[in-house]
Amino acid sequence: MPELLLRRPLVVSGSRLERVDNDVALGTASGAGTLDDAVLLPGLVDLHTHVFSGQDLGVSADEAAERSGVTAMVDAGSAGGDLFGAFAAIALRSRTRLRAFVNISSIGTTSIQRRGELRSPEYLDEELVVRTIAEHPGLAVGVKVRASANVGGRFTTRALAAARRAADRAAAPLMVHLGPKPASIDTIVRTLGAGDIVTHCFTGFAGNSLIENGRIRPSVRRARERGVLFDVGHGVSGFDPAIARAAIDQGFPPDTISTDLHAYSTHAAVDLPTVIGRIVAAGMPWADALQAATRTPALAVGLDGAGILSFDSPCDVVVARIAGSALTVEHCVRDAVLVRR
Repeated sequence: MPELLLRRPLVVSGSRLERVDNDVALGTASGAGTLDDAVLLPGLVDLHTHVFSGQDLGVSADEAAERSGVTAMVDAGSAGGDLFGAFAAIALRSRTRLRAFVNISSIGTTSIQRRGELRSPEYLDEELVVRTIAEHPGLAVGVKVRASANVGGRFTTRALAAARRAADRAAAPLMVHLGPKPASIDTIVRTLGAGDIVTHCFTGFAGNSLIENGRIRPSVRRARERGVLFDVGHGVSGFDPAIARAAIDQGFPPDTISTDLHAYSTHAAVDLPTVIGRIVAAGMPWADALQAATRTPALAVGLDGAGILSFDSPCDVVVARIAGSALTVEHCVRDAVLVRR
């Protein structure tokens, strides 16, 4: 990753950030720069959240972002087509840049404390999902299905197939929640293509993780070769440190790092800097981990201008410090301008 080295003090004046020397070029691929013992980063991008506030699962995007250096969040299917208009109204008022995957179930997640949204197949409505994505360009970025036994029971694989068809019709990526069978990880990754996303990729559910007999499954490696993205989606039960370490040791780091932040996971996932630190502790280099929480997720959902630093045009900037595997955010300035002086 190109390095931006800031050799002189950073001056923060309102939404303008100025650096004194102008003899060091900014890398254009992503951007992480050092400032004495601090780092200058783009605003963080959290690819898997639940920020449909007012819904049982939802948290306030702005409250969560305020303390974490996250300036863009992607909601992972909290709303289905029946409720997406209500989510859109929240996104319109949010200071945090929001995007969302539309749940293949028309009612969305509603509440993870109750009957899963896929156990009533009459709520599977491919036409509604395709129409919702078309009616909300720039906000609705793809299709989400929680392909897990506790969500869909015997209808799980039916829902996965419906989500695949809807994503194809909408020409949008498909995000699949990995959990307990009946939808096996082999079945899930065979369903996916370039730009699609497996979330909870380091889950430790017995018999359905990306590692089998101590090794990365061949089907999983083939999926990555096709361009399938593997996302952390930490949450409560979506992250097993031992699986993460084993995968990274075998040259299979996550493509994107996300929290799966929701009302029942804040105690476990905490925030995106915490989850990034856990992935670094599992063996991922800092430069790669920061890329996985900035530029890569931004590109995955078409967030133009996000996850990158640039001179002379607005960008979100985070000043943070790294100590061991800990990332501490000190300042976050949205729509800042990096200026040569």
